[in-house]
Amino acid sequence: MQPKIIDANSGQELWTAAECAQYSNTARGTFTSYAGRGRAPKPVAKLHGLTLWSSEDVRDWAAKRQKSRTTSEG
Repeated sequence: MQPKIIDANSGQELWTAAECAQYSNTARGTFTSYAGRGRAPKPVAKLHGLTLWSSEDVRDWAAKRQKSRTTSEG
């Protein structure tokens, strides 16, 4: 089973820090540190103690981050 958290108003999928880290290929602590310092998307909600991020925001951020890393390597 793979449960998903979906915002009832927007239909947008929300991710936990662990899901954000997995998608962005970072450690969970690294992702939350980035978010805390404004270097990653801001969380959009809290649910039963879980901090949640917009999956769209994290996808956009990860793509820009990857593009920046690729550009700096070339």
